[in-house]
Amino acid sequence: MLAIVLLPGTILVGGSQNVKQTTTTTTPIGCSTYQSNLLVDYVNSTPHMVVVGDTIVTTFQVVYADGTPVTLSPETASFNWTGPSGSTEFSNVPVIYNGTPGFYNYTQAFTQDIIQAAGSGTITIAVAFCSCSDSLGNRGPTGDTSSIQTIIPYDLSQIALQTTTTTQVTPPPQFPTTLAISIIIIILLILALLMLVLRRRRRKP
Repeated sequence: MLAIVLLPGTILVGGSQNVKQTTTTTTPIGCSTYQSNLLVDYVNSTPHMVVVGDTIVTTFQVVYADGTPVTLSPETASFNWTGPSGSTEFSNVPVIYNGTPGFYNYTQAFTQDIIQAAGSGTITIAVAFCSCSDSLGNRGPTGDTSSIQTIIPYDLSQIALQTTTTTQVTPPPQFPTTLAISIIIIILLILALLMLVLRRRRRKP
């Protein structure tokens, strides 16, 4: 008698086929990388008070774990805008090297759509998780990174909608038209009487 013993992790496919062993694979959690994850250690946005239509420039620095500046390849990144009532993401947008190693500029117009998605209060701009990479395939950051997460004390990647107060200008009181006409008539009558008096004086011997 032939005894078939099935070991854990094996399946039997058909009566006359060989026993095949299967393995379970799990998707790695986190930002996959080649050698070392990239870090974002500076995020600053200007201006900090904005109105719809303003252009916001966000400067950020990407480094390796030892502090060496990173050259992005490609020169793109994603950014999350988070406000009091929600958030919106701009994915894989072009960024520009600003001349200082590791530093890049991201330019974005402030639109009504951003207010509708994030809210009209303070909005925080963050470099999105795992959206930066170098030519070797190293990626980062390992989490959304704004000025709140960086250790540099003077960067600020938060903006706020500027509220404009309009000063009510009270127009000067209008002069009634009927009163103006009456005054003009009275002045004309006075002038006519003066001319009449002057003529009578000239006629006297």
